[in-house]
Amino acid sequence: MVHNTIQDHEKIKKLEQIHMARVSHTDSALSFHLMPPSGWLNDPNGLCQLHGTYHIFFQYSPYSAIGKGDKYWGHYETKDFINYTYTGIFLSPDCDLDKDGVYSGSAFVEDDTMYLYYTGNTMEDGDFDFTYEGRGSNTTLVTSKDGITASAKKCLLTSADYPHTLSCHVRDPKIFKENGKYYMVLGARTRNDVGCVLLYEAEDKEHFRFKQYITSEKPFGYMWECPDLFRIDGNRFLSISPQGIAAEEYQYQNVYQSGYYRILGDLEDYTLSPFIEWDMGFDFYAPQSFIDESGRRILIGWMGIGDIEYENPTVAEGWQHTLTVPRELTLDASGDICQNPVKELTALRKNAVIIPSDHFLTEGAFEMLADISGNEDFSIIIDKGMQILYDAGTSVLSLSFLPDRECNPEDAKGCGRCIRRAKIRENKVSSLQILVDHSTIEIFVNNGHYVFSSRYYKTGHAHTVEFSGDMNITVYTLSGFDCRT
Repeated sequence: MVHNTIQDHEKIKKLEQIHMARVSHTDSALSFHLMPPSGWLNDPNGLCQLHGTYHIFFQYSPYSAIGKGDKYWGHYETKDFINYTYTGIFLSPDCDLDKDGVYSGSAFVEDDTMYLYYTGNTMEDGDFDFTYEGRGSNTTLVTSKDGITASAKKCLLTSADYPHTLSCHVRDPKIFKENGKYYMVLGARTRNDVGCVLLYEAEDKEHFRFKQYITSEKPFGYMWECPDLFRIDGNRFLSISPQGIAAEEYQYQNVYQSGYYRILGDLEDYTLSPFIEWDMGFDFYAPQSFIDESGRRILIGWMGIGDIEYENPTVAEGWQHTLTVPRELTLDASGDICQNPVKELTALRKNAVIIPSDHFLTEGAFEMLADISGNEDFSIIIDKGMQILYDAGTSVLSLSFLPDRECNPEDAKGCGRCIRRAKIRENKVSSLQILVDHSTIEIFVNNGHYVFSSRYYKTGHAHTVEFSGDMNITVYTLSGFDCRT
């Protein structure tokens, strides 16, 4: 819906102020994860760093905790991933290019400027399915020096410019530069319901022409969202969020997936390595990565998924979903990607306690480091309702919740989440780094070879942890972000 932008932003600002004051001290409010100021948050967008400041845009539905209504971009900025400022709405559905939603996109930094590309969603009036007919996807560009003020919107590609073999679902532009040329990838669904990536190239940052498809040898889902084509240490990777993958016991367990291929060969004659999931937990989708000014490749994901069967009780409080902590991406000796929390987050640590027994109590957010000896079964139970379990005989690590009906109010509840499993390729779990916020958990396994991310809910901020197995445990209590508006 096209808005009077100034009046709309003032309305949203007042709504956010009321909402943040109401929920900031609730049991589920988060201390070191970015929440929506009101309503619904999903994909991270436009991630970049400019002149020392990190910019984190996100898809945002401020009027609805279930993601209904208009889609905007909100904006956080930080210099250290500890102290944040929320600057408000950056992009609104305020013109014919994006009248039905400012959808996901990315940033490219050059000439002291952020070039921000996104998909403007439009829907025609009439009886359409909006998959094969009736929807427009406009690849649109704005520029900004500060993440607060945007230039006029410029349409670079419309649905008429995409290959005729595609459905209406073409979106999520991501830009990179290589050998003096600019490239753009877009996620897409063909009319035959096969997911793919479109690769475009240009001599400048605006006049893109179609170069080729990138897809798997055999169909892998009906839609590939949020493509990200990047290098680490010279190795090229393609990250996608495919939809329509059949669940298996140890992989593809969520309704939609996110993962990456290593690209072997050049883009004109490539082979995709086996698909590896980014995260094995219940709540992870639509990640995006970027290179910061120190040369780190950093990834942030949406700690949520659309169309889930489980629930988030924060909807009753007027908000839903969060972003993961920023994760630095590195390669192991075999060329697989490891994810670990950025080092800046160690500044949140307060008191360190080495745990001498098989249980402990703590208050508020905490971090738990476990060094695990040998190759034996172990169990960690958090808040009497959430269990991390390793079976050495099968090399399977799982995250599970007791049925909610068996939990007391102060116990960890999955709210419909049951179990997620990962087959550990190394046949051994040697280390865990566990970050627990008031209603989130992120588990980094074997120095980030595997990650489990999930929401969970309980009453109060006191935590109990019980464990068995041969492990040395250190616990830090964690302070929270300083987030201003």
